[in-house]
Amino acid sequence: MPKCVSPHGESPDPSRFVLEGVDDLTSRVFFAFLVTLRLHKQLMHRTLAGQGTHPGQIFCLHVLAGHDGLSQRDLAESLRLSPPTVSKMLQAMEKAGAVERRPDAADQRLTRVFLTAAGRDLERGLRGVVAEFVNETIGELPEDDRRVLAGLLGELGESMSLALARRGPEASA
Repeated sequence: MPKCVSPHGESPDPSRFVLEGVDDLTSRVFFAFLVTLRLHKQLMHRTLAGQGTHPGQIFCLHVLAGHDGLSQRDLAESLRLSPPTVSKMLQAMEKAGAVERRPDAADQRLTRVFLTAAGRDLERGLRGVVAEFVNETIGELPEDDRRVLAGLLGELGESMSLALARRGPEASA
């Protein structure tokens, strides 16, 4: 793996990543988490490069495959994204022929999102790509480590959900 070097020729040293008021171990865990998130994003983008889709679209397709005809608002809520972000994503997916948006028959103020036949095919194909990605990464960890990691990530997710709730609703939502 290539070594990461700054423009000044220095390699980043995680032990020098200091956050004021945060203990050393917590800082190291935070730094490791950030590095893992970045690597995950890079690998996911490279994995999907030949699929003509974006990582966020995988989850949108998956949600619609199970709940076709959701309103845009409900879809945004399910994806935990702001409505403008989902609208932009849907524009790209509509242009690619994966989804179509239609006004609700009973309430014209609502727009419902439906997978097209091409969208269903894409979602099925991406399920296989994601399964391969997961097996190649997380699946390589020993079973006991995966159990521990699942528990820790669940706890971290809960902690983040509580922190989000304390901050109130998103300003752009």
